[in-house]
Amino acid sequence: MLTLVLSALIPLFLMVLAGAVSFRREILPENSATVLNGFVYYFTLPALLFSSLATTPFEEIAQVRFIGGYLSAMIGAYWLMFLASKLIFKSHFTEDGIRASSGSFPNSAYLGLPIMMYLYDGSRQALIATTLAIILPIVIVIMVVATFELHRADKTKSTFGIVGQIALSMLKTPLIGASFVGAAFSFLHLKLPGFLADGLHNFGMASVPCALFAIGILIVRQKMEMKWFNIGLVNFFKLILHPLLAAGCLFLFGVRGQELLMGVLLSGMPTAALCCVLAESYSTCETETSATVLVSMILYIPTMFLTLIVAEACGIPLIRG
Repeated sequence: MLTLVLSALIPLFLMVLAGAVSFRREILPENSATVLNGFVYYFTLPALLFSSLATTPFEEIAQVRFIGGYLSAMIGAYWLMFLASKLIFKSHFTEDGIRASSGSFPNSAYLGLPIMMYLYDGSRQALIATTLAIILPIVIVIMVVATFELHRADKTKSTFGIVGQIALSMLKTPLIGASFVGAAFSFLHLKLPGFLADGLHNFGMASVPCALFAIGILIVRQKMEMKWFNIGLVNFFKLILHPLLAAGCLFLFGVRGQELLMGVLLSGMPTAALCCVLAESYSTCETETSATVLVSMILYIPTMFLTLIVAEACGIPLIRG
């Protein structure tokens, strides 16, 4: 188990290290992190979200109880972190939004998929749960975009006009637009040609390496000061509070057994690198978010083992296959 987790995490650390070294040795220009994050935000991640949704049968996506519990926990973690940031740091609500995304957006794709497939021996149920965990965080992106668009909105407009402006801006956001189109494909049972689905998926999988490489550049470029309290608080919400919320919400929605454990494990994944892309895109808390992602990957190892121990003590031992 430890070998698997380390084998999944070490490549992520190496990608961050490669970015740091490339900038330190001036192999790439100074604006490389901005370019890479823009590439992820506008191209690769929308391709991944669209292909994931468009190729997943709608019947599999519509797991109402799991979606309800998992989504409730994620939104709950987001707003609790948002309020904690507002009360403790007295910061602007745009900064609160970025911290809230870091405290509620799990790395379900690049890290969650291989770990869940190993833990459950490639079971179909685990694959569906992981697919949903990859798709559902688009709600966090919607809330972050809405926060920034509210900040930018023309306050002289009517309430209806402001809401319309925010909704239009969100639909124009590549990540959100691609998700809606992908969901429509799935709902209407439209089929992507195999070569196109594979091509979009492979193109989209470049998202995480590019985002992590950019984190390494940001850490070196901005001579990051480690704000340990800020980083520690966000990681407490992400790695401890979020999975606890998931356990409670999933249970309330009637999810039991291995499906409940899957939801808890997926919600307890470290902060997704996409949070750094959002922070960079909106020029808000870039270095703090980069550090949060890095620290969450380190702290994930003991918290995952703790989750499995607590689950077994509560009568939900891990059952492979």
